[in-house]
Amino acid sequence: MQVVRVARLDDRAGVAAGTDPYDRGMATRQDTAAARLAARNAAIADSRVALRSWSERPSQLLPWVGISAAIAAILLLATYIVSVSATPEATSGSLIAADPSARWADFWFILGRNFTVLLLHLMVCFATYLVRRSLPIQAGEMSGVQAWIHRNAATPALLLVVALTMYSILQQALILGHSLADLSGKGGMTSAEILVRLLPHAVPELIAVFLPLAAALWLESRDRNRELLAAVAACVIIAVPVVIASAFVEVVIASDFF
Repeated sequence: MQVVRVARLDDRAGVAAGTDPYDRGMATRQDTAAARLAARNAAIADSRVALRSWSERPSQLLPWVGISAAIAAILLLATYIVSVSATPEATSGSLIAADPSARWADFWFILGRNFTVLLLHLMVCFATYLVRRSLPIQAGEMSGVQAWIHRNAATPALLLVVALTMYSILQQALILGHSLADLSGKGGMTSAEILVRLLPHAVPELIAVFLPLAAALWLESRDRNRELLAAVAACVIIAVPVVIASAFVEVVIASDFF
């Protein structure tokens, strides 16, 4: 009987001290719920302020366009370098922009390709917001291992985002460069001549798809990561019509330049 009484007293002391597994689980769930609520409220408040400011002064977004244009120029230069250094291969493919018989199937193909790249860069912007803004907010409402993970996950996650972005740009340069070399190898025009004729629709298209990446770079450099989620919405509003218009020009109008 004495042993049983001691055990029961120890159990009660454990519950009072908060060491009971059930109590610890409840505390963890409450911490997680509070952290998510804090992050959601901050996201809504930050996005409203940023979108209101940008709608009143759209010129604030011009640096994004400038950075995006610079990235597009780097990609085009890399594409040209790859095209002149690559060995042309025999291919039955043709350039959609130079094909007067291009149809709606080509239009939807181009849209799908460009929207995939745009979506990737939107995810980069969103992921940057998560690791730079949302995770630290959630860490402030947590304790123990969860808090440590949320506080220390930002840097490796951001490095992974940067690595994936660089890989995406390099892959696009390689694919486009080899395609350009193959088309040039058929004769008639050099890689430079083909590239120049593609610029009227390629430049606005590239600026649009790289806009989210440019926004992330600009806002991060100004320590304004609280605006990154709003930047995702703003980039969708700006980029989607440009991507659609560029695809239309490539299919319907660009053949007149060849």
